[in-house]
Amino acid sequence: MTLFDNPEDIACPSCTTTNPLEILYGSPSNEMQLAESTGTIALGGTTVNGDDPAYRCRDCGHEFGEL
Repeated sequence: MTLFDNPEDIACPSCTTTNPLEILYGSPSNEMQLAESTGTIALGGTTVNGDDPAYRCRDCGHEFGEL
């Protein structure tokens, strides 16, 4: 069972690699912490400011996209 789905067809605007990590915000659950430790998602912190990125590139680390 997959708890988090990552978009395979979205390309990083910095390096053009596809399949970025989805960045999740809020207080992380145990499942979210496990998913981050296995490289399935990225945690973005507990607060959302309105201009936070939606994705993090797996290769170059560039954060991009809109929530």
